[in-house]
Amino acid sequence: MKIIQYILLVCSLCLFGKTGAQNRSIEFREGNWEQMLKMAKKEKKMIFVDCYTSWCGPCKMLAKNIFTQDSVADFYNANFICFQIDMEKGEGPELARKYGVAAFPTLLYVDKDGMLKHCVVGNQQAHELIRNGEKALKGEQTLLDFQRRYDAGERDRAFVKQYIDVLFKAYRPQLQKEVVTEYINRLSDAEFYTRETWDIIIRNLSDPLSPILKKVAAKRYYFSHVVSRDTIDIFIDYTLKSAVSSFVWWTPDKGVFNQQRYDELLAYIFTQPLPKVPQYVASLYAAAYLKTGDIRGMLDEMYHSLQYGIFYTPQDKLDFIRNFLRHVETCGNETFMNEANAWLDKLMESAPSGYYKSEYMKVKARILRVLGKVDEANELELQAPKVRMS
Repeated sequence: MKIIQYILLVCSLCLFGKTGAQNRSIEFREGNWEQMLKMAKKEKKMIFVDCYTSWCGPCKMLAKNIFTQDSVADFYNANFICFQIDMEKGEGPELARKYGVAAFPTLLYVDKDGMLKHCVVGNQQAHELIRNGEKALKGEQTLLDFQRRYDAGERDRAFVKQYIDVLFKAYRPQLQKEVVTEYINRLSDAEFYTRETWDIIIRNLSDPLSPILKKVAAKRYYFSHVVSRDTIDIFIDYTLKSAVSSFVWWTPDKGVFNQQRYDELLAYIFTQPLPKVPQYVASLYAAAYLKTGDIRGMLDEMYHSLQYGIFYTPQDKLDFIRNFLRHVETCGNETFMNEANAWLDKLMESAPSGYYKSEYMKVKARILRVLGKVDEANELELQAPKVRMS
């Protein structure tokens, strides 16, 4: 019994010691970007930037679980000017444009002159975060190092594959597309239809209209000796859905409606033998009205499409309705909002389960809030979780 008590005591001390030792954290400096650059020059250090948003879950986990580890804190406090910035506030959007930040968390390593040396995206383990900091300090195996070597003409296959991996981790989609396209175009057919090439494609390419993905779709089952046919179809379907979504979610503030791409995508989708093709066509037909802000036309097209039973599951139907009604929320036309509000009552009544009813309740609550019916909106949002569990 005493032996057991002794073992438990030792274990508890070890656990206490391990937990208690983690009492330091990365010290993020206060100030603006210009001040960070001045500090970097004065202290002759590189700047480490944690780019986050208020809604980003992985950003919060990184700050809570990794930045607070002693090994991480000691390394970064000693070697970097550390700076945190919400990329949706203040200088955030400007810095996001400057350094190509489009996913969160993004971790930047910038020199005292403001040049980006290295970049990684996503949650990191402590040892990964330290290793990336070491790379940035040495200037080796960094994003900038690979980019310079590639631009200088280095094309060794092992090097290019490493560069592709670095671009993937840095979330540089345009560069990924360019480098991967050049790499794959150099492959023979025997090298193209391999598991290695398949993995590179699905990690780095997503435009169904690109020549490489058109080749994959046209000869999809040439990959069936390395991946299942279902996996191939799922990937092709994913690329089509993503391309269609860019039009479903289009708003004038995102730039000019790309009519040429719209026409090419619509024509291409018609050629694909996938079950959800009718849904994608319906979505594109409805999205066409967004170009001129014709919410009446969009709603009528939605009603028309829903008559044909092409949305095979309640989730498909929900996604279609929910995505387009977001445009009704922001259109500023009370007539259309009231029409959508009445329609949602019918959808809630006919919903096949508590989950779908609760999701339509959330959409209705957003529209009610825009209409100024705040109390009704609050009540719906309060009831929706309860309905979901019913």
